[in-house]
Amino acid sequence: MINLFRAEWKKVFANFRLTAFLVWIFPIGLFAFHTVMILGSLVSGTLQIGVEHFGSGDWTKDSLAAWDILIFFPANLFGRMLPLAFMAVVFAGEYQWRTWKNVVPRTQRWKLLLAKMAALVSLVMVSMLLTALIALLGPSIGHRLHDLPYGPALSAKVIGTFLLDTARTALIAMLSLLNLVSYGAIAAILTRSILGGLLVSFGFAVLDATSLGFILFLSGFLGKPELINLYQFTPTYNLSNLHSWLFSGQAQRFISTGIVPLTTEPSFWVSLLVLAIWIGGLIGLALTIFQRQELTE
Repeated sequence: MINLFRAEWKKVFANFRLTAFLVWIFPIGLFAFHTVMILGSLVSGTLQIGVEHFGSGDWTKDSLAAWDILIFFPANLFGRMLPLAFMAVVFAGEYQWRTWKNVVPRTQRWKLLLAKMAALVSLVMVSMLLTALIALLGPSIGHRLHDLPYGPALSAKVIGTFLLDTARTALIAMLSLLNLVSYGAIAAILTRSILGGLLVSFGFAVLDATSLGFILFLSGFLGKPELINLYQFTPTYNLSNLHSWLFSGQAQRFISTGIVPLTTEPSFWVSLLVLAIWIGGLIGLALTIFQRQELTE
């Protein structure tokens, strides 16, 4: 299994054109932004003001906020599209370029599919870790260059808390990516084409992220406000609820400003169970369909 993972990692990592635009664009884009802001602030007072006001003024918060595009609605609706496109293209490309028939006869299909999923998720996680690091260093360098306050001061307690918070946030982001990779795999397996895989996987992700609107419409149309609680069974809500429990010690009862709150408060373990069912069920479905496909023609 480890050898399969290494092989898939090398194959995906070597595809520089694909990864540059869909994976590395996050750290590269943020690095370019901070570089322009810092260099520009040396010659422009306007950009110096931008350096001062960009970010929260807290390097721990700025670094952790880099993960939000994978966790919170509505940022995740758009932020997850690039990783999802990357995953769908890699899976669908095996069909469109007819490479499955060269690999499948030499190994068990379930191992091959899981290794590919693990490699894709790992690569995006590395990209997001780099993005979080740049989100920490960029504003810090800019503020210190102009003698602007940017805390908190380094200490063993601050660093320990930050590392623990980063691990918690990364865990939730990884669950989000596992959900995405299952969408990409199923879409590619069903359509066997890159375009079809992209469209179907995007459809899955958009339906998940915007399911709240449909549930609100349904509850209003039927005159049953309690139907809003159906939202607590979606991946999008449970990712946010896990984050709320880990960082606030309570359930995320209010979905967003101005929306009727949920009448129940799912615990941390309930949300984790719901996500496990979603992820396990979708990956299991992908494995089942993949196992029955004819790939050697």
